[in-house]
Amino acid sequence: MLKVENLTFGYSKKQTTIKDVALSLDKGDVGVVLGPNGAGKSTLFKNILGLLKPQSGLVSIDGKDMINISPKERAKSIAYVSQSVEMPMLSVYETILTSRIPYYNFAPSKKDREIVFKAIRDFGLEHYMNKMATNLSGGEKQIVAIARAMAQEPKVIVFDEPTSNLDISRELLLQERITKLAKERGVTILMAIHDLNLAYDMGDKYFFLKDGQIIAQGGKEAFNEENILKTFNRECTIKQIDNQMYIKFIRREEK
Repeated sequence: MLKVENLTFGYSKKQTTIKDVALSLDKGDVGVVLGPNGAGKSTLFKNILGLLKPQSGLVSIDGKDMINISPKERAKSIAYVSQSVEMPMLSVYETILTSRIPYYNFAPSKKDREIVFKAIRDFGLEHYMNKMATNLSGGEKQIVAIARAMAQEPKVIVFDEPTSNLDISRELLLQERITKLAKERGVTILMAIHDLNLAYDMGDKYFFLKDGQIIAQGGKEAFNEENILKTFNRECTIKQIDNQMYIKFIRREEK
């Protein structure tokens, strides 16, 4: 279980970027943070990941404090896929293998290599595994970064706009793999997505973030026109067609 309690952070003493944020996700849940640019999504994620240290509040996974532990121990519990992916000067295989560093001292074991090969197969990266990761396209790098996070075998994975560089086929593959990872392996997922239709399809629980505060949260019932209006200051319509939900923002000139 991922639990965030009263998390507050500011880049300066005079300005608070996120304030008293509280959220929780159970094992196997997919949680989606929704909010406009500048709402504080990336700052929230960096505090949860330990990349920034909050001024106050707690972050725990299965009751273990994530703020005051070593990076190596934290990496066994939580992984991160950022929106802007940078690859090392390594092959795709070696890049994904770096995810296993928290688990070995001198050299990767047979089990470590098997886990990496499985991640490569799961994302169809067999033809890329010996290529330099730096030579891949933006979308290919994104897939490698996601495969690396999954090979890390954490309890929680945080995704910041994971579909931003993907074509439609890769986006659908990602959606399938994330859902499968959460439900079959019991991995908790926390992500930010701009595409509201995709967010609705993938999420179990939603957190509406505005001006650094969660103004609404809940399951599918919370994904409604009122909360979207409060969060984005834009009216929308939500319709169900053939058991599929569609969210459409209303143009101001249409009103």
